[in-house]
Amino acid sequence: MKKIIVALLLVLSLGVVMSYAAELKVGDKVSDFKLNDALDNKAYSLNSPEFAGRVVYIVYASSSSSDDNDHVTEAINGHKDIIRLKSEKKYVGLGIGNQKDSPVPNFIIKQIAKRKQKQSGAIILLDPDFTIGKVLGLVAPHKGAVSFLVDKDRVVRYVYSGKTPAGNIPQIIDLIKQYSEAK
Repeated sequence: MKKIIVALLLVLSLGVVMSYAAELKVGDKVSDFKLNDALDNKAYSLNSPEFAGRVVYIVYASSSSSDDNDHVTEAINGHKDIIRLKSEKKYVGLGIGNQKDSPVPNFIIKQIAKRKQKQSGAIILLDPDFTIGKVLGLVAPHKGAVSFLVDKDRVVRYVYSGKTPAGNIPQIIDLIKQYSEAK
């Protein structure tokens, strides 16, 4: 009987803990974090000069979903208004590779991230401890991609879990323009 009561209490406490780890949603403020990039092992945070005061489109992906949102990155990087906003240092893209929940060895994930960083021009950070997964409120293991856009004040303006539909790209571009031009 004691074992049943203890098991029941464990299940109930897990439910309480999981309810506090709610997924990030539009309107939430993102906590700052510190992760290293794939190329130089340099530490970055959202307060780093490369991101501070800018709108940031972030793609968080496991190795199995690292290509899921390439179509979004290509569309954003090819848009004339976004190119201008990047040159004015009002917008930047960021990729984050989830190393914690991948069966792929970390050195391979690092190679994937280096390739992506060279292709996209975005900084690619590595998340060895599921730091960003926790910030996003994801339940481990998470084998997928999550995209989110944060404004200059680090408020979430867009979030999508999974491969972003092509139909969402105009909305993402409009949001980047809207929040990049906001005072």
